[in-house]
Amino acid sequence: MAAALATLNRYKSTVLIDAGLLLTLYLLPAISHTVAFPLYKFEPMRIALIIALLFTSRANTYFIAFTIPLASAFVTGHPELFKAILMGIELSALVAIYSYLVRRDRLPAFAALIAAILLSKLLYYGLKSAALGAGFLSGQLISTPVTSQLILAIGTAIIFGVVEHFRSGKHP
Repeated sequence: MAAALATLNRYKSTVLIDAGLLLTLYLLPAISHTVAFPLYKFEPMRIALIIALLFTSRANTYFIAFTIPLASAFVTGHPELFKAILMGIELSALVAIYSYLVRRDRLPAFAALIAAILLSKLLYYGLKSAALGAGFLSGQLISTPVTSQLILAIGTAIIFGVVEHFRSGKHP
């Protein structure tokens, strides 16, 4: 029992962050209906992933990346399961690409995140196109306008870069 409490105490901030992210994402459909605005267009799963990337461990971020879309599919029915798997792959790729670019190429957080978002989106749309062609999914290849996605990607990366800059202690 003491060991379990010590472990929980060690990871309490990660557990609290994860619980807050999951609760928010679970409530998002209800909030969207209440405010009559499709909040999913702000890509809340990616925002949750980036919060995890900023404030938790890399292993936890991978856990969040793959399980958030699956949990959403099981709890709310959106997205459909196969699309949730593709989204989990996309978000996991984002973490992997970001980590690689920051560690190996030593890119600044902003540049690494923009590149990771764009590359993981290309992977997602490639996989989605193949799934549509094979009949595993129905619908459109791109449902959220590309312009909106680019604006969100850049805005998210800017905020992430600013937070990383101040967390690193390299500011004047």
